[in-house]
Amino acid sequence: METLLPQMLQKITRQALIGIPVLAAISYFFAGWPFSFNIVLGGGISLFSFRTVAWAVRKFIGMQMAQPVIMGISILKIMLIFVFLVLLAYFGFIRPVPLLVGFVAVMAIIIREGFITSRKAGT
Repeated sequence: METLLPQMLQKITRQALIGIPVLAAISYFFAGWPFSFNIVLGGGISLFSFRTVAWAVRKFIGMQMAQPVIMGISILKIMLIFVFLVLLAYFGFIRPVPLLVGFVAVMAIIIREGFITSRKAGT
């Protein structure tokens, strides 16, 4: 299982870095740059969030205070994302639907790779 986790993280990152720009490029032809920008933004935030939590868990698991440290990092991450999105919303750059499309696309990749990795670990 130790060797499967880095491979899974690498596959998720690679698929997201390929899939999100392709999805944004396709949407550019139908809805313009604000829609595409928000897909990339949502996917980037989702990937950043996942990678941060994965890093924190791998770094601090097994320590005596692992749970509070990981929760603190998660809270800090959420606050940073919130401030970033509020600033973008203030300047009118946020479109909720494509932002969610980017989030969901990365989450689908994470879930798919999680199922594949768990199936490999079980056999």
